[in-house]
Amino acid sequence: MHAAVIHFRTLDVYARCIYYCGMEPEVAKYHFGALALAVADSIASVSASFSPSGPATAVMVFLSMEPGLPISVLASRIRLSHAGTVRLIDRLEHEQLVERRRHIADRRARFIHLTNSGKKITEALLKAREQVISECVSPLSPNDLDILGVLSERLFVANGFDKDGSISLCHLCGYSRIAPSRSKAKPGAHDAGTSHQTADDMIRQA
Repeated sequence: MHAAVIHFRTLDVYARCIYYCGMEPEVAKYHFGALALAVADSIASVSASFSPSGPATAVMVFLSMEPGLPISVLASRIRLSHAGTVRLIDRLEHEQLVERRRHIADRRARFIHLTNSGKKITEALLKAREQVISECVSPLSPNDLDILGVLSERLFVANGFDKDGSISLCHLCGYSRIAPSRSKAKPGAHDAGTSHQTADDMIRQA
């Protein structure tokens, strides 16, 4: 229903040039930057068709992964002030996408859950995002995808984009419900070195 707007028919050529043809590092870096922006724009575009704001979308995705989060946790996850998060939940509740539920032990506490309508919209959103990503990488072979995954994971961890444990991946497309990470434990210095060697070996063998 929501077609992806990315058409990278030459993505496999870019990857092979980087790995096999000795693409200049500066050129390779900007190819990666252009790809990252294009994917982000496409995901933002498809997300906007379901929700008018990024924070609202993020709240709904997080609640689909972990139902019953308190507002304080949601505020931290979406990097919004507590007051701003309260206003956002008020709006989503008014739209009948989320609901506040009382805690059994503490009747003053409120925990946020998706309504049935909220669940349906979030599921459709996640499928649309997955379609964007799938269409983007479709020109790659299974081996190329494995290499791309290893290198992406290395950059993800090395840059500290997610210090709380795959939160960004869950936010993107519900990754935690699809497949486990290569390693359940966060890699240490020695593990990181092993991961680098594995990626390099895969590139040489491709």
